[in-house]
Amino acid sequence: MTETIAYETYWQQWEESLAAGNGEIVYGKDGFDRVGRCKHRYSQDYFWEVQLRPGFWLEFIDNDYHQSLSNLNDHDETMPLVSKFYLSGHHPVLTPGVNGVKSEYEEKAGQSYLFFLPDLQEIEQFPAHQRLQMVRIYFDVDYLRSFGVESSTLSGELQQFFENKPLQRFHCSTGALNLAMQKTLRQIIDCPYRGITKRIFLESKALELLTLQLHQWTEQRQPSTCRTLHADDVERLHHARDILMRDIQNPPSLMDLARQVGINDYKLKSGFRQIFGTTVFGYLQTCRMERAKQLLAEQQLSIAAIAHTVGYASQSQFCHAFKQRYGMTPIACRKAS
Repeated sequence: MTETIAYETYWQQWEESLAAGNGEIVYGKDGFDRVGRCKHRYSQDYFWEVQLRPGFWLEFIDNDYHQSLSNLNDHDETMPLVSKFYLSGHHPVLTPGVNGVKSEYEEKAGQSYLFFLPDLQEIEQFPAHQRLQMVRIYFDVDYLRSFGVESSTLSGELQQFFENKPLQRFHCSTGALNLAMQKTLRQIIDCPYRGITKRIFLESKALELLTLQLHQWTEQRQPSTCRTLHADDVERLHHARDILMRDIQNPPSLMDLARQVGINDYKLKSGFRQIFGTTVFGYLQTCRMERAKQLLAEQQLSIAAIAHTVGYASQSQFCHAFKQRYGMTPIACRKAS
């Protein structure tokens, strides 16, 4: 049976475990952040958080649950807007009797969410035997308003913050993590910089992530090319993606790829962006870089051999592309792994 405890009791578990030497919280590890790790009754937890600007901060969570847990959590009136990006795990939430919010919903891996839920009580459920990884961005209403008063391109849920009327709670799924989001999330987690450079980098990437999320959310609510695609066109686009993934070393040209899957090149390009959130070449580049990172970790092939394996005729071009993607050279990545 899952135990339900108050959020304060959960943090009491942290304090007791820290006192017993089963973890630590470090303030200012990189001059401006807070990092904590702790193994206790319910899970083995890790968090890393940084305030980027007044009213704008970033957090990475990595918790491994060995016992199911339900947290009774109270949100106060100052609860900010929250943007969430789930890398692994799932997280049911109960919010009975709250206007504008489902009484029960679930957040899960591969999805992003945006919500404004001040002044309410909820029950957060964390099933056992799962690793829950997520990136959260918190931003105050004043921080959002600092970008200007022109809000016509925003959804109704966000437009309300620019209007003189009572604010309404909301919780929305903003869609699947596309490749651009996945890339940005990985850059945040694997940030190679230190000090002020790291802080500048993280702020830029947090804003990039919010931009991608809001753009995707807006596009989903408007008529799009994706909605005009027939089921067989969608199947052909997935087939095209599979062909790219199978042959990253010698991929077909756009025209050849379109011909292989039986679709015209315009629909291939536009449909690919709609479904996978990037261009055909962008998807290929992501596949190449991810495969290269795997090969570097295995430590069996030379840099030149890896470059050839993932489709680069020039080792220098490969190294340049890799550093652009991950912020470090292949050699540095190999040493880190």
